[in-house]
Amino acid sequence: MEALGHLQLRIMLHIWQHGPSTVHQVHQALNAQLGVNQLAYSTILTVLRNLTKRRFLNRDVVGRQHRFTPLILKADYQRQMVRQMRMELFGGNAERMLACIAGDDGIDAIKRSRITEIAAGR
Repeated sequence: MEALGHLQLRIMLHIWQHGPSTVHQVHQALNAQLGVNQLAYSTILTVLRNLTKRRFLNRDVVGRQHRFTPLILKADYQRQMVRQMRMELFGGNAERMLACIAGDDGIDAIKRSRITEIAAGR
């Protein structure tokens, strides 16, 4: 599975959280987020169409609107991306990957300590 780009991921996160959505709903939601440049409706539509072509979304026509529904579960995407990162960045070594995560000072110190123990096999 290919990794999603930044805007593609933001759109998928919205649809995973809110369920089937129209272009209008996604456009409004993304533009309402703080600190985000205003995105054109046509940009959102293009990304949704591309996600449909890549088989991340299904498109149904409901009246005059197009409703997009996820074809891939968020947990499945997350698992696949973590697996890909482990294989490509850490040569398949889960312990090295966990040790790297344990070095992230943005994670609570107690949790980092526990991750270190897991990485060491304790």
